[in-house]
Amino acid sequence: MVDYSVHPTSIVDDGAEIGEGTKIWHFSHIQSGARIGKNCSLGQNVNVSNNVFVAAKCRTMFPSMKA
Repeated sequence: MVDYSVHPTSIVDDGAEIGEGTKIWHFSHIQSGARIGKNCSLGQNVNVSNNVFVAAKCRTMFPSMKA
């Protein structure tokens, strides 16, 4: 059961972990191995690279997060 929301234009790769209550907005990409905490909000055009950890309750509008 999915307990987070992803905009239809965004991509979440297999192997990414998304915490409950998290929202992923327009044109974002969450790469394999990335871990997103609970209740986060990732803004438009955000890229979270492989194996990056984003802590719970994080709000980001930055276009790229790399390890």
